[in-house]
This record gives sequence, structure tokens and C-alpha cells, in this order.
Amino acid sequence: MGPELRTPLCQALGIEYPIFSAGFGSAAVPELVAAVSNAGGLGVLGASGMDPGEIKGRIARTRKLTRLPFGINFIIDEESDEDHAFLLDQMATATAQRAAVVVLFWGDPAPYVELARGSGVKTFIQVGSVEEAKAAADAGVDAVIAQGVEAGGHVRGTTSIWDLLPATIDAIDPVPVLASGGIGDGDGVARALRAGAQGVSLGTRFVASDEAWVHPAYKLRIVQSTAEDTVYNELYDVWWPRAPHRTLRNKTFAEWDAAGRPPTGKRPGEGISIGKRKLSTGEVAEWPRYAIGSVPPDFDGDVEYAPLWAGESCTVVNDIKPAGQIVRDLVRDAKAALRG
Repeated sequence: MGPELRTPLCQALGIEYPIFSAGFGSAAVPELVAAVSNAGGLGVLGASGMDPGEIKGRIARTRKLTRLPFGINFIIDEESDEDHAFLLDQMATATAQRAAVVVLFWGDPAPYVELARGSGVKTFIQVGSVEEAKAAADAGVDAVIAQGVEAGGHVRGTTSIWDLLPATIDAIDPVPVLASGGIGDGDGVARALRAGAQGVSLGTRFVASDEAWVHPAYKLRIVQSTAEDTVYNELYDVWWPRAPHRTLRNKTFAEWDAAGRPPTGKRPGEGISIGKRKLSTGEVAEWPRYAIGSVPPDFDGDVEYAPLWAGESCTVVNDIKPAGQIVRDLVRDAKAALRG
């Protein structure tokens, strides 16, 4: 017997299928999250940088759209005591509001695992190495998401998911491991499950959904692109330095490349706004070139100067459709692949 599509993690979370949508910042809105959960997966809200009031509001909006479990994502990259206190407040809010899962990224999960303990909220962390996975397991996380270098957005992984996944599973058994990076279709889901993953976390596939809160031109670029159109570097370092990421080639990349790839401080257009964008709070702010963020639907500048986060899975992401349909198609194709 081969692996089942329904894994032990599904039973632990009360979901039908082990398919997560990644909590990719402000673009992972309640409408997207609820659609994924209503289709049997686990939608994950993006909440990094949001204050407790905004987090409560997003959770409340999600609950109006689904009665099923969903998660919430926080980046825990800390540089100060203030950062730590803010993140603890975020975590406390998520646990008080009884999100099913908190998905952490880019830091030490131990303080947050401790805060969630006894609350009924499960704590997952996305990692990029076996060593990071072992430390997370020792800290008591409920599951680990192994992220391969193929992933889009900010990338913790430095090796292929197909090497990292089995090594991580072996290293932290019996802690459940999910796969992330380079997976965008049912064949990829099946391959991860065959390798021993208990689930998958998909970002790029769900950016190209009707519900993702990003500009239509960005979604179109994803479906028109292949892995060769993505680049892995640290080009977008304003507001988050020293954090490698994968994006699509665009005007910002082309102008920087044509200038000889100069270092920060000497790049073309530094300090210039690429346009105004509305933040999740409703505030409208200038967006400097080389700054992180997702390009919203109402962006008034040239989308080709914004970071277009995308993983190598864009090769198999060839249409924009409702998130619930994405889940159903992934399930259908993964079942067929597993039978095969």
C-alpha cells in the first residue's frame, strides 16, 4: 500500500486533506484562508507585523466565512527586546483567539511554544535545515515545515526540498514534517507524501488564486513564468536585510543587473518610491524601491518594480482560479498520482 492522501496530521487538526495555503503576508486574507479550509485543506492567515487588534479582526472575519480550522502565520525574526515583546503579544492574541495552528518562521520557536502550551493551539515552524528542525523539535513544536530552496518569497532553505524532506523526517521522527518549496500540483503533493511528508504548504499556487489580495498583473506573471524566470538573492532588503528570497525577474532586477549588480547603497533608483500602496491597516504609504511587501490590487505604480515573490513551482502553475477549486484539483490529481 502506498501513502494515503489523508495523513495522521489531518486527524490531529480536524481537516480533510493535508494541504496548507502559506500565510504570505497581507495577501493571505480571510477570503483566501476560508476558501482553502472550506475545501478541506488548512488556510493560513498572514499576520506578520500586525498589531493585536488587527489580528483579532482578521480572525473574526475568517470565522464569519468558515467554521473549519485555520492557521495564522508570524515571522519571528527578532532584533530587539521590543521585537520580542511585540511578537509575544501577537502570539498571545492568536492563542487567546484559538486559531487551530500558529505557523512560525525565521527564528527560535521556544518562547512561543511555551506561550501556546496548554492553550489547545498547535505550534508549527518552517525551517530550512535539519539542524533547525532538530532544535525546533527539542523546543516542543507540534510539527515542522521543511522549506526547500525552490520556494518563493523569503527562503530559509539552501538545499532542494527533495533532499531536505527525507533527511528532516529521519532526524526528528515522530514529529510530523510537511513539505514546502517547488510544489504546485497534484504530482508534487503525491511525491511529498510518498517521501514521508504528512502534508504540504503551498504559497505560489495560492498567490495565483482569485482570492489572494495581490495585483492581477502579478498573478498573471506567475502563470506566464517558469522556474528559469525566478531568481534567488537578497535584492529586496529594505525593511528586512540579510534575508534571502526568490522572486520573478522584473524591471528592478533588470536595471540592477544591467548596472553590474552593485551592492546596497549603490543600486539604481535607491530611495525612490515605486508608488503608493494601501497597507493592511488602510493607511496609504510610499513604497521605496528594493523594499519588501506584496503588491496589492490597488497599487498605483508599475508592478514590474515591485518584488514579485514566486517559487520554482510557477512552472506548473498555469491558471488563476478560486482557491477552493485549487484544493479540489490538487486532491484529485494527487489521488490519481498516488494510485498510479
